[in-house]
Amino acid sequence: MNELDELRASILSLHEKMDRVLVRLDALQTRNASPSRPPKQKPSPLTQDDITALQAQFARLYERWIDGNELETQDALEQLDADQLRRLADANNLNVTSKMPKQKVLHLIGARFREKKQLHKPSGPRENHGP
Repeated sequence: MNELDELRASILSLHEKMDRVLVRLDALQTRNASPSRPPKQKPSPLTQDDITALQAQFARLYERWIDGNELETQDALEQLDADQLRRLADANNLNVTSKMPKQKVLHLIGARFREKKQLHKPSGPRENHGP
């Protein structure tokens, strides 16, 4: 019977160790589990009023930029979060997607400012090269 008692003691010891291992695993899973984030809500589509307001904001930013306040304008754009920036670009007919990074949207807006400046640059007097 002595061997039987040793076997029972060994089995009990194994059960206790297994219980401790399971408790530790459970604690690790709980600690490592990231809190579930609610799904990001899709921004509502732009209304005509939104588009008008965003186009006016874009025009104001462009005017500041054209008046020589490039850094101030850049800072103002960078202060907008990515979603606001995308909506501003979208309302002004820039080809943006909902997953486009903020830096790329800033680049597109800067390119539009430069393009607009070129289109509205007053042309100097033309020389007449005729006979």
